[in-house]
Amino acid sequence: MRQRHADAEGQQKSFNFYLARALVRIAQEWVKVDASALSEIKRLASKLKAPKRDLTPKNRAFLRQFDDPAALVRLVNLPGQLWQEVTNKKDERPNFRTLAKAQAALGMKILTYMPVRPENLSDLEFDKHLFMRAELGATSTLELDSDEVKNDSDVGFDIPVRLAKMLREYRDRIAPMHIGHRPRRLFVNLDGTPKCQATVSYLISSYARRRAGIVITPHQFRHLGAKNLLDANPGNFRGVQDLLSHKSIKSSMPYAGINTRRAARHHESLIDQAVAPQMPVRKRRYKKENEDDV
Repeated sequence: MRQRHADAEGQQKSFNFYLARALVRIAQEWVKVDASALSEIKRLASKLKAPKRDLTPKNRAFLRQFDDPAALVRLVNLPGQLWQEVTNKKDERPNFRTLAKAQAALGMKILTYMPVRPENLSDLEFDKHLFMRAELGATSTLELDSDEVKNDSDVGFDIPVRLAKMLREYRDRIAPMHIGHRPRRLFVNLDGTPKCQATVSYLISSYARRRAGIVITPHQFRHLGAKNLLDANPGNFRGVQDLLSHKSIKSSMPYAGINTRRAARHHESLIDQAVAPQMPVRKRRYKKENEDDV
């Protein structure tokens, strides 16, 4: 309860700060208030502190799950397990549960390697965002135009080969078996209508929790992607910016909060390396062979 109250309070402070900034711009550019009134509005707005660019306690707790490497293994392996269950199913009658399982597998695998925003994930369309290539050696891509993305920046990913094969199989065989035709959208209901973002998010989160024991939302795949990248290359915030399509590197800086641990791990290894030459070498003890043993 206390945590929920803290999160709500933080959201309220952020809302108030950005609302105040918007009111200043409206007063200055649209209402054209006089200089004295504008000065007073700016003075009042300045009393609101800018929200901290940091991960929330909720998201820090989420990332803590992956201090156990086995958690990431379970999450990464889950889509393949679900896909095998879908493709091995002999009953080919339309079944919304089988369709949903296939979509959960695809959604998790997309977010693992290409952490797009949840609203873009649920709207993905073949031949508009997903360009599938079946030719040997050809690269399939996921592409989003700037007017579809929150920060007005183009987004593009190469789709991993295994995922591309799954997407083609879903589009050409699995989805038509259940909805009667090749789908235009990736996430559709049994009647062919688009699934809403909330439904797609629930599918992904519920399968991750029930089958892998991981508590995760589609948006939190973005936090996980940043963690994995920074764990491998500490300080690479430009890489985080590119991966998550942040317009400014400032948006990538909240992940600096967990960099202390990375620095401490590096510091520990440096100390171990520095003292290693001075440490006494432990001699191995060998049992004296019995002279009678030949």
